[in-house]
Amino acid sequence: MQVSVVIPVHNGARFLAQTLRTLLNQTAPPAQIVVVDDGSDDDSAAVARGFGPAVEVIRGRFGGAAAARVAGVERTAGDALMFLDADDLLGMDVLEALGGVLARHPDAIACCDWMRYERIGRTWQARPASCPPRRPGQTPLQAWLTGWYHPPCAVLWSRAAYDRSGGWDPAVLVNNDGDVTMRALAAGVDLVQSARGTSYYRRLPDGAVSLSGRRFTADGLASRLAVLDRLSARLDGAGRADATRRALAEAYGNVAGDADAAGEARLAARAREGDARHGGTRAWDWRRRRADRLRRRDRVRLLQPVPSTGAVPSEPAAADAPPDPPRDGNPSPDAPRVSVVVPTYNRTALLERALASVLSQDVADIEILVIDDASTEDIAALLDRIGDPRIRHIRQPRNGGVAAARNRGMAEARAPLIAFLDSDDEWLAGKLSAQLRAMQDAGPRAGLCYTGLVEKGSDGASTVSIPTDRGDVWRQMMYRNVVHYGTSSTMVRRGAIEIVGGFDETLPAIEDYDFWTRIARFFAFEPVPEALMIYHDEAPAEGVPEDKRSRDFDANMAARRMFTDRYGDEAVRAGVLHLSHLDNARRHLESPAGHQRRAVVLLIKAIRRAPGAPRLYAWLAFALLPRPLRARVFPALARLRTRLPSRLWTGTDKA
Repeated sequence: MQVSVVIPVHNGARFLAQTLRTLLNQTAPPAQIVVVDDGSDDDSAAVARGFGPAVEVIRGRFGGAAAARVAGVERTAGDALMFLDADDLLGMDVLEALGGVLARHPDAIACCDWMRYERIGRTWQARPASCPPRRPGQTPLQAWLTGWYHPPCAVLWSRAAYDRSGGWDPAVLVNNDGDVTMRALAAGVDLVQSARGTSYYRRLPDGAVSLSGRRFTADGLASRLAVLDRLSARLDGAGRADATRRALAEAYGNVAGDADAAGEARLAARAREGDARHGGTRAWDWRRRRADRLRRRDRVRLLQPVPSTGAVPSEPAAADAPPDPPRDGNPSPDAPRVSVVVPTYNRTALLERALASVLSQDVADIEILVIDDASTEDIAALLDRIGDPRIRHIRQPRNGGVAAARNRGMAEARAPLIAFLDSDDEWLAGKLSAQLRAMQDAGPRAGLCYTGLVEKGSDGASTVSIPTDRGDVWRQMMYRNVVHYGTSSTMVRRGAIEIVGGFDETLPAIEDYDFWTRIARFFAFEPVPEALMIYHDEAPAEGVPEDKRSRDFDANMAARRMFTDRYGDEAVRAGVLHLSHLDNARRHLESPAGHQRRAVVLLIKAIRRAPGAPRLYAWLAFALLPRPLRARVFPALARLRTRLPSRLWTGTDKA
């Protein structure tokens, strides 16, 4: 199936490259991408052209998104159409999943799950869809009229379905996507839900108001009424009005409530007339709508533009960095190939070892950003003694933790690729060059490259871990960190950072795991199957305070609970929430600081999710053993772990 994608844009250079990147990262990329620049004053057209022949650019003054989409459709050749806003994002398998639906239903509209995409602190995070769920027994048209919907980024049109809809209407000011979809549904087109794929509808940051916010203005309310009036007349003409009468009444009632909240009495009266015309005057309807109106008043206030205070943030945020060069060129002619971010706090001796391992790499075109997290030791003196001009010393004004230090480093970095090195770890020879080769071979779809590692413990023993997970690892990341201890093993593409933001500074631990997981939504992972860094896990000397976050068991588990809350709904859809519960239960059982009762509760939750997985019952039986007995049994299990596939130990298969 040949998919054509149309993207209207007006002054959308800030996010357009991100949208185009997630399109080109698809497991089944589109055959055609048409960007319609509707009179932009910014660099939107230049950003689109920077992707080369993969993106066709049309420029003109079309007078709005709907008219721009009409112009874009005229240039398309595909037998399926998708319409994206210039700030939407797609999970990597969206087009493959929706194309599979249309292959089975060639005259239909395919849709997939969608989520809001919001700026929260230094991060971009997915949040649940901002519409009510579809009610039992509702047809798609009835559901759409009563508030359930899918934005254009979650919809793939067959050419036949689009033609039956009549196409986009430039006269519709707001809800033009709802208008064209409801006209198609009213014409008898089927809407088929995909079991896979998730699209992301961005909620604009900084108080910006999108078209959805303008639906509460006088023009927006009038436009919504016109859409309902036309749809009602069309259904009457087709003899299908009775099936949707109640849903139409509710839709008119919703507009009436919004008009009341906005102080538009004339429009509210018109909407109530439409409500009454469709039999929606029953008392129980009005009681429900009165409660809805109270909620809408608050919603209207929240959607008003926020006046700028003119304040300047004290530190630049990673998400505000310059756009990623679309073809992986350098951001500027004099930029290095790789920026190495090294956060440190009072680790002068260890920092010197770490920096020596970077300076000995066989890649010279680098910059090294030492982010001094308000150390009390003299980091500057050490760097002066090393005396390498590629090292930049950046001191934080106050101690903010490793996540904040890494975010500062990413904001200051100039290279298209960013590598991380914790100041108590070290790289082995050839690490950077191996990753550069891997990233070049994998292409821009790879957003993160990671190597194997040597883990050194206090007893002098070393354990070697070699990575194997590659490609689309989104499902795995929801229940286990495929990067393991490898923050210092990773290299990340700047474009990935711009899409997902930085490390979450609010997490008490596993901020790296959360960061990698957000990258895995949109980018493939590329492993280098060699141990090319050393993770030092030695306990501190006597009298030296512990500063490794990974050793704080309670903080680690608290962060994992936050992680489960954040990704739990998506883990349910992917069928892996029970594996997340199992992984957390195993940590409780393995650690001397773990809690048996919490492990049992987690395993019971896992069994409820996957009652047909036998190993969950085996883990539950093990968890119920007294601690002394578990301590005697565990060494044998640990030895067995090295001989059996990891899925039997951690539960990482599909069961």
